[in-house]
Amino acid sequence: MLIERQADWVRIEAPAKINLFLEVLGKRPDGFHEVETLLCPISLFDTLQLRPTEDPAIRLHVRTPAASDAPLGDGDLAWQVPSDERNLVRRAVRLVQQHLGESRGCELLLEKRIPAAAGLGGGSSDAAAAVVASLLAWGQWDRPLATQICATLGSDVPFFLGAPQGIGLALARGRGERCQPLSLRPELSFVVTHPPVGCPTAAVFREFVAVGKVRQFQDFVVACETGQLQKIGAALFNALQSPASRLTDWIERQLHLFADCGANHGLMCGSGSSCFALIEEPEVADRIRQAAEATGLTRIYSVRAWYGNSIEQQLETQVG
Repeated sequence: MLIERQADWVRIEAPAKINLFLEVLGKRPDGFHEVETLLCPISLFDTLQLRPTEDPAIRLHVRTPAASDAPLGDGDLAWQVPSDERNLVRRAVRLVQQHLGESRGCELLLEKRIPAAAGLGGGSSDAAAAVVASLLAWGQWDRPLATQICATLGSDVPFFLGAPQGIGLALARGRGERCQPLSLRPELSFVVTHPPVGCPTAAVFREFVAVGKVRQFQDFVVACETGQLQKIGAALFNALQSPASRLTDWIERQLHLFADCGANHGLMCGSGSSCFALIEEPEVADRIRQAAEATGLTRIYSVRAWYGNSIEQQLETQVG
């Protein structure tokens, strides 16, 4: 995340993510699935601004690009973002307020650019940004407390805090909440598309059936160490892609579109319904954009793997 702090407000750019590798290791006694996944932040951001107020109320305003988007059809949840307690941002701020014993409230403006129900982690990233912004506005940065709160909010939320040494690739285990930062910084470009349908995460996991040998994330790490895009592309893997494809034909439609445009390697994002193509040549990205628009895909993003300074490094620079 990118942090800008002034005396009376905090603004944070909250990145999306894609999963470069995702394996499901089995179902746990608590009903959740054990996963192993490589998370990569990308250069697509929501913006969250927080301004403290003297009264204790938490007010959230959500701004979406829906007005300039094509009309949303049935099942298209891209910009259906609530501003009440269903929104993780409000819940995140409320938890910080309670932990700090804070009597003040805040005004929040969330500008959405990351579509919902896409597998891009927008809601989780916004929640992590809300935890950081409220800690900075009401008190001071506290990584252990932020990590504790984020872990209660959702599986992907802790990832978006990054690590003290920086924000980048991470290996996530468990439900996705146990993150191990990786030092790898491959230069990767993608085109991400989001269809006019969402994939409910629970439904995708219900469709999952283990097939064949468990894939190892180390294969992807080795591919990244070579820096060769062909090897990195060949190591992309998502065990949820097949079950999601049984719920909607949009997964295969996106992947076939990528292949038809010359992108050799594509993958579904998280539990869907977005997909991404690894881009080796700029003209391939142009072809995908033109072809996607012709097939009714209106949400098309040219992005790169995004690596940034840690929260601590950013705050130190701003103080200095």
